Amino acid sequence: MSDEILFQKIVCNDAQRLDSFLARFLGEVLPGASRSGIATAIKAGLVSVNKKAVLKPSHKLKINDEVLVKKSRISSENSRIPNENSRISNELFEKIKIIYEDDDILVISKPSGLVVHEASSLKGESTLVDFLKQSNRQLATLGGEFRAGIVHRLDRYTSGVMVVAKSDFASAELSSQLQQKTASRIYIALCDLPLKQNCVVERAIGRCENNRLKKAVYPLGKNGAKYAKSAFCNIFLDEVQNSQNSPKKNTPNIIAAKLFTGRTHQIRVHLSSINRHILGDVLYGFKGSCDIIRVFLHGYILELKHPRTGQMMSFCAPLEDDFAALTGVDTRTLNEKLTKNFVLSCFEPINQWLCLS
Repeated sequence: MSDEILFQKIVCNDAQRLDSFLARFLGEVLPGASRSGIATAIKAGLVSVNKKAVLKPSHKLKINDEVLVKKSRISSENSRIPNENSRISNELFEKIKIIYEDDDILVISKPSGLVVHEASSLKGESTLVDFLKQSNRQLATLGGEFRAGIVHRLDRYTSGVMVVAKSDFASAELSSQLQQKTASRIYIALCDLPLKQNCVVERAIGRCENNRLKKAVYPLGKNGAKYAKSAFCNIFLDEVQNSQNSPKKNTPNIIAAKLFTGRTHQIRVHLSSINRHILGDVLYGFKGSCDIIRVFLHGYILELKHPRTGQMMSFCAPLEDDFAALTGVDTRTLNEKLTKNFVLSCFEPINQWLCLS
């Protein structure tokens, strides 16, 4: 369903649990909405009370509390809306941009909101794999039918560059590069606060004890925590910092992040561990405007060796319009200033940065 706010100004008329209230309300307007789906939506930060995100299904509502479901992600396990799903799928598919393609690899820019591959928690959702299959492209099969061609992934609300394997040979080679950390990935994020200083974070990431949707920093081995390394740097652009439409004090902070490992939610977890939060990422602590309806994280640069020729290749996915809108600078100007070479140069002094472990 759409990314627009579906339910607004739902006023609580009786003191009760948040999940109970939503189950009753949604049962009237969306027959079949499941209790588990509602709980998942709350834990994912899609529900706010009096304009503040609430992550606990057991949250106690008071009379006249105002409840807002930010996105129509609460779906029925027993009933679907195929026409609406199809419309949204087509809209997202049209936003996929082809950056490069040959017989072995396909490089795309994935739009925010598109799921990469099927998962048990996302029944009935159209995915990037669906798009690839509909395009009648040859795809690698090593990952199985549901992950055909997929060698790495981006979170649903993360946009940006991805590589897809079109042959089993390419799939094996690309997977090896990712495992051996010879492929390089750099992201751009809009954050609530600038970094105190550029830094490298080496902190193991495991399953969160209190929320199954989240990951968290733990000692190595605890809760399945595995080694993870990220580097973060501030990016200062005069055009953004001095924009007349978006004064400096109200301007989101642009941060670049480089991954050395590929743990789930790694950038989001590591930033949260240093008290920095990506705009829209309420799951990991963002407490700003409820009007922000996506996580402002974008896969900007992907560097890898071509699986067949061994040639080093570098791909860049320009920022989307919504990124520019929040900075107060038009999309063309922002992408002209935030060039691939400029972003890469920001990480050249990385050996001199503070290391946090």
